[in-house]
Amino acid sequence: MEQAGKIIFSGDDGESETSLLDILDHVLTQGVILRGNLVISLAGVDLVYVGLDVILTSVETAMRHMTASVLPPEK
Repeated sequence: MEQAGKIIFSGDDGESETSLLDILDHVLTQGVILRGNLVISLAGVDLVYVGLDVILTSVETAMRHMTASVLPPEK
């Protein structure tokens, strides 16, 4: 059974390696979210806070997820 969101770049055997095309296909069909925070502080005082949220996906996938979250479930 395959887990959602799990990517294996390489394994013990040669057949489990993931190509760049497989990664690109996953990004375009499922999407990837990159999230990061950077805090610069001096003497315990936070001076700069930078938050970064990046969503990488295709327009079709984004529209499908936005439509699914807006519309109520069909009966």
